[in-house]
Order: sequence, then structure tokens, then C-alpha cells
Amino acid sequence: MDDLWDTDRMADVRRKIGVVLGLGLILRIGGLGGEWASATALILRDEFGIPHIFAPDLETAAYAIGYAQAEDRLEELLKNYRRATGTMAEVFGPEFFPHDYWQRLWQHAEVSRRFYHRLSPRARAVIEAFLDGVRAYMAKHPEKVPHWAPELYPWHVVALARFLLFGWPVGEALGDLRRAGITPDPPAGIPSELRRTWERRFGFGVEDRGSNAMLIASERTAMRAPIAIIDPHLEWYGEFRFYQVRIYAGTFAAAGVTVVGTPLPVLGHTAFCSIAMTTGGPDTSDVYEEDINPEDLRQYRYDGAWRPMRVRSERIGVRDGDRVHWVTVELDYTHHGPIVARRGRKAYALALPYAEEVELTDQILEMLSARNVEEMKRALARLQLMAQNVLIGCTSGDIYYARVGRVPIRPPGVDPTRPIPGHTSATEWRGIHPFSDLVQLHNPPSGYMQNCNVTPFVMTRDSPLVPERYVSYIYNASRTAPRHQRGERVAEILDAATRITEEQALAIAFDTGVWHADLWQARVREAWERAPESAKSADATVLYEMIQRWNRRSDPDSEGALAFYAFKKNLGPTLAPLVDPPPTIRDALLLEALERAARWLRTTFGTLRVPYGRYFRIGREGGERTWPVGGGTLTDVGMATPRAISFVPTGTIMLGRAGQSATHIVILTKPPRSYSVVPLGHSDDPRSPHWDDQAEKLFSQGRAASTYFLRRDELQRHVTARQVVRRTMTGRRMR
Repeated sequence: MDDLWDTDRMADVRRKIGVVLGLGLILRIGGLGGEWASATALILRDEFGIPHIFAPDLETAAYAIGYAQAEDRLEELLKNYRRATGTMAEVFGPEFFPHDYWQRLWQHAEVSRRFYHRLSPRARAVIEAFLDGVRAYMAKHPEKVPHWAPELYPWHVVALARFLLFGWPVGEALGDLRRAGITPDPPAGIPSELRRTWERRFGFGVEDRGSNAMLIASERTAMRAPIAIIDPHLEWYGEFRFYQVRIYAGTFAAAGVTVVGTPLPVLGHTAFCSIAMTTGGPDTSDVYEEDINPEDLRQYRYDGAWRPMRVRSERIGVRDGDRVHWVTVELDYTHHGPIVARRGRKAYALALPYAEEVELTDQILEMLSARNVEEMKRALARLQLMAQNVLIGCTSGDIYYARVGRVPIRPPGVDPTRPIPGHTSATEWRGIHPFSDLVQLHNPPSGYMQNCNVTPFVMTRDSPLVPERYVSYIYNASRTAPRHQRGERVAEILDAATRITEEQALAIAFDTGVWHADLWQARVREAWERAPESAKSADATVLYEMIQRWNRRSDPDSEGALAFYAFKKNLGPTLAPLVDPPPTIRDALLLEALERAARWLRTTFGTLRVPYGRYFRIGREGGERTWPVGGGTLTDVGMATPRAISFVPTGTIMLGRAGQSATHIVILTKPPRSYSVVPLGHSDDPRSPHWDDQAEKLFSQGRAASTYFLRRDELQRHVTARQVVRRTMTGRRMR
């Protein structure tokens, strides 16, 4: 596979492109008043509107990706650049003021512009070609461009990557602050209405909804090739809504998901490796407690002397009707980082080792170019990712795990979980831990690994990853953790598996099994059998029998699943979330919960026999159609399944809003076979057939569609649209 365009599988694709273009894939030199060049790419869209991009080189492919993203989700793409640069409030109103303030605090725009030159020439070429593609679509379709569209610069892509990354380390540092009983202050001197907005909207970092990632070694699969399950769990709306793409460009081939506004897949696979990530990892960020000079509140003590703070002013626009008001805020920094709170003569600065990092695009590019574990390690050693559990599978047969992050070397005696005294150089970081210090595991004897946001100690049976082997803040976990239904259920499945087939792997990715529901069934049975007949109503009897016959899976058509849900919910907010029934629970409480559950079902639905999917649904917010779905992160009733979906009450149903956001199942044969699904649809246009088609045809049914990766004949049978885009490259100054 030295050149994917020259393999037997790709030769026909190349010829097909040549026919479509007439002149084939071309590169021309010469032209108007100087040197210029153009190259052409072909975008084939499948039945779900997903672009499969064929180009002679990665830069031309990136141009086509930019064009396709703009065609599908232009407004979201442009919003992402505003989110990253902290300019949302000037367009969308005061509720975005806190958001903008924090992006200005971290100087994403300034740092990205100042250090853009640090990126490799190849990364810059990819970014700039991508934005050329976005601009080309906007120029061709000016009616689609919102009036608030920002002017686009290459550093916007870097700023967006920083914005997406910073949620995790900022969340870590704010956790240290909260442990000291302190929350960030609103900016000094802002108008009272913005202060109220700050108080309503305060909250930073990424909500940890959990994710799943699994690797199954060759010896445990029927096809004798590793299997990877990639299952991030994030919001289905906003900046983290993933965009599916398949890319073939010279020696580069990848299938995965990007974040809109960035050119490269961050999760998915290449012809050689799969890449999965879940939240969790080492402790990468700290809070420093600074001593403030009472005679000058912008001086802080350090090694016996007063130092001046660095002060920056930012003007943040805030839209009010047809007008934009400009609010000036002053931001104070010590050498540790920005001041976010003051308490008396103390101030608290957040210290992030990512403060001036801009090279995530280079790392992602290197990861997507890796052909084996050793090359992947070299890419990960760039240390540009936030704290994550990274699981890598390879067509060579290797499976590999690394608990990555950019981790400061703390001095002995420093507790990084709480504010650190900042007045002395004795507490300063001593550099950054090299990649070799981080938690890693290669080809475990168990033949599988899973990280569903669990401690490394329970990733696999007899895990060698024990906390005693590592610096405590690098391991950043323990041997024990609260009962975690997703992780326990997945570990149980993988530990029992011996020859997993492709079909079984797909089933695991969408598993709706409720771990330890059998313990509740047994405990309810005990209470029921001890109770007198006079204590059992007819409706409670029906409900009891439904729960006892239930197969402990929350499938869309399962009446037993909703009966169990109703029973657990009616145990009350203290008992309902428990995964295991407590030994002290009284029989009377269980019988009362059955009675209340029966009344709720009759009152709400007019019957006791209600399929789970009648109540739990998926579909676009504001859309007219919804469909039944199984599974869910129902931790409030102890019914969390590996198939993770978070629901919100919407009218008379519970509507999915977050959870499984870009599921991939990768069979690491040579070449890999893979399947992918997102929860809603590929396009943001409500008139498009791809607005919610995956919700209806795939996601609601617990299915994923083939990516047709490196399988041209299969893809051709599913192509619904063909588009040729020609990239024209011109000199452009960085601004």
C-alpha cells in the first residue's frame, strides 16, 4: 500500500475520476500575470449524503473537504470560528458574553495568529487549502452566507482546535478551585445585566457524558484481525457535532469524523490504524494561589519581591436588538496564568501547559499518517492532545493504549488537586513529563481493552496498569471506582468473548443490556412472594410479571424495559439511581413502587403495556418526526447501558439530545472494513433528505452503515451525487 492510488482497488477509482474530469486529475503551471496552479478533486456522496473525496494530494482533498463542509453546515462552521475567537455575543446576544470572556482570557485568537508559523508547511498547506474550499463555496453561493460571517484566516482553524481542546484542562483547573470552595468571579465593572447573565450562564469545560472505546485482539475475533469500537459521547448540537468524511489522496486514506471548521478526522481509521479516545487521563492543569500587595492589587509576591501583573484589555461586543454595545474588560495575569478569582489578599491563577500550544493539527496529521504502533507513539509524543484515553488498533494485529496529556512535572510535596502556593519558585513546574512517563499498555494477555471512562486498573482482566507504578497525578485514578454500569457491562461482554464476528461487534457497539438488573428482579421476586395476596392489585400483578419476564435489555420494542424504568423511578430519588438493591430495602417499599409505577403508566399512556421506544425517542429538536430508540444513560434510575443516550423531556416524550455521537466499528483487516453512524443526519438544511435520515434509518434501529473504505465497487452502487471541484491556489498573506 505504498500508494493507495496505485493499488488494484483504487485503480478503477482513478480511471473513473479521469473520465469524469475529461482531462483527469491535472496540475497546471502558468497563467495570468504570474505563477498559479489548480488541481481537481471528485466528491462522491453516498445515500446518506456523506462525502467520499478523491484527490491527487492531501491539500486538494482538504480543499474539497472545506467545500463539502460549507455546503452541508456553513452556519455551524462560521459559528465555530466565532466561538473560538470569542465574538458570539456581538451577533447572538448577551447570553454569550461569559463564553466570549473566557475565550478572550485564553487568547485563542492572539496566540493562534502569533504562533501560526510554528505549524509545519504541510499542516499550513492543508489548513489554507481547506479554507480556500470554504471560501469557494461562499463565493459561489452568496445567498447562503449569513450577514454575520467573519472574514476567514488560517489561524481560525488553530484557534478552533485550541477552543475545543481547552474545555478539558480548564475544567481540571476549575475543579481544583472548587475543592477549595472558590468559584470564578465575574469580570469587574461589567453592567448589571451582564452580571446577571454571567450568574445564569456560568459553567465551563465539557460536560463529562462519558464515552466508550474498545479494542479486541486478533485471537478473540472470528476473522483473526483486531476490532475497534469507537464511540464518543457528546452533545448532538453545537460545536462538537461531528462531520463524517472519507478521504483518498495519494498515499493518504482515512474514514472518520472531523469537527466542523477543521479539515482532518480526529476519530476513525486509516488503512493501517484506528483511533479512539475517551475522556480521562493525567492531571494536566493547576491553580496557583497568589499573595496580593494590599497597597497595589495588581502586584503579587514572588520569592520575596512584589511583581506587577500583566494587564490586558479586551472589547467584547454585545448585541442588543439592532445595536451592538462594546464592553471593555481588563484581564489580569501572573506568570502562572490568568487571575479568575480574588478572595481578600489572595488571587487565583489558572495554570495550563497548553497556554501557548498551537500544533494539534500537526499531531493529528502525523497520527493519520502512522502505519504502526511505533509511528503512532511518535505522533502522540508531541503531547498536543488534552487528557484522554487513546486506544489504537492496527492491521498488523497490535492493540495499544496510552493515557495521554501534557503533564507538568510538579516538585515533591506539591498537591496538584488544590490551589498551590504561588509566592515561591519552590512550587514551580519543572518542565513537562515525556511521553515515556505516561500510562501505556501494548497487546495485553487478556486480548482486549476497554475504556468507558474507567480507571486503567479495570480496562482489562488482570490489568498490569496499577497505580503504584506511576506518579499519582499521571495515573490520576485508583484501583477502585463506583459501580459503573457501562464499563462493567462492556468488560463482562469482552471477557466472555472468544471468536467475535463482525455482526457481534456491531451488536456490542449498540448494546442495550442493563448490568445487574437481574439483582433487582430477584429482590422484587422475594418481596412479591412474601407479600399477602391482599397487598397485590391487578395492575401491580401485571407489572410484576412483565418485569420478571423482561430480558434486561432496553430495546425499543421492550414493554418490560419501560415497566422496569417506571418501577425504578417510583422508588424515589435516593433509591432509584442505585445499581444494586441495598440489603436494607423493605419489601413494602418495593410493592409501593410497583403500585405507583402502574398508576403512572396508566395515567400517562392509558395502558400498562408500553414499548420502551414509545417514550424514549430520537429526532431533530424542533423537527416534526421522531423515532423509537433503545438504550440510554439513565443513571437517575440505574439503567445506564453501553448504548449511551441522554434524554430531555420534550412534550410527552423523552427526546435524545446527547450521547453516542459518532460511532465507528472497524474491522482491522487489510484493508479495514468499517461502519459508521451519527445520531441525526449529515446536513443542517431541513429541506435536505439528509437532515434526519440517519436517525430514522440507522440510529433508531441500532445500525451503522458501511463506509465502503477502499471498496470502490461497493461505493459506486451507493453513490447518489457526484461533484467536481477545482482548487485554484493563489498567494495570500497571513493576517
